[in-house]
Amino acid sequence: MKKSIAILLLIFTLSSCEKIIPFTGEITQPKLVVNSLFENQNRWSVHISQSLSVLDTSSLSNIENATVRIMDDQNNLVEILTHDFGGHYTGISFPILGENYRIEAEASGFTAVYSENNLPSPISIISVDTNTTFVDDEEKLEMSITFSDPVNINNYYLVSVAAGGWFINDYWNGSSWVIDSTFEEFSIPIQVDDPTFENYGSNRWEDNGIFTDFSFDGQNKTIDIAINSGEYEYKLDDLEYFEVRINNITEAAYLYNKSYNLYQNASGNPFAQPVQVYSNVNQGFGIFAGSQLNVFSIL
Repeated sequence: MKKSIAILLLIFTLSSCEKIIPFTGEITQPKLVVNSLFENQNRWSVHISQSLSVLDTSSLSNIENATVRIMDDQNNLVEILTHDFGGHYTGISFPILGENYRIEAEASGFTAVYSENNLPSPISIISVDTNTTFVDDEEKLEMSITFSDPVNINNYYLVSVAAGGWFINDYWNGSSWVIDSTFEEFSIPIQVDDPTFENYGSNRWEDNGIFTDFSFDGQNKTIDIAINSGEYEYKLDDLEYFEVRINNITEAAYLYNKSYNLYQNASGNPFAQPVQVYSNVNQGFGIFAGSQLNVFSIL
């Protein structure tokens, strides 16, 4: 699913001449990093790694000997997750609407960490209207998505487009040609020109769009996105699914995605302000947050 990241400190130094500036700050001890954006349709899945100091040039290390527990709001054990590979821990149960969950993770040499979150209320996608246009010989598939927003609840949303299918690969293995097929899943960048999105902009393309219901609480809402359909037309016959996804996410997931998008846009830009990615993990770093996945199939 996804990559975990922990940022302890980000410093950009601009100068007209080269300088060597000694670092005099505190070198913090590594902490556990939890990465779990859990959904109603998937079993529990958590990635555990360790944070890095700003002076550490090594790669993020996965933690493969952690004990990861999921607890309910009555402090009852839901299950202890099992390590699969590379710091990924999975369970056999599914998150349930109405429960407030607590994750507890500990590993030798680290301070134990914990966090709490839940699943937000479900929504209903009413319709997705599509239209193909051509701009400067570029084919775009425009989509108007209408959904119902729950009343009197602060809701946070993340919109994306995803696809998956079996694709034929042929390659030379050094002695003969090999033909096989692999199942590929991929996210399709979307155009977020609609000012409803907090990360919108003219002809701006993002992996997802995020927004809140603060201006339309309890109403039906229509948002507009587009994809570069010409880039994926050659794959359409091989796709098993091609879908619009609206995730109704908790405030913690919203703050994480908002700050992560800002970090991605600022990364490598010496004129950008340093961005701290949001974390709701106590005694450590990362995100533990819930999402209700709502899908509209285009194919």
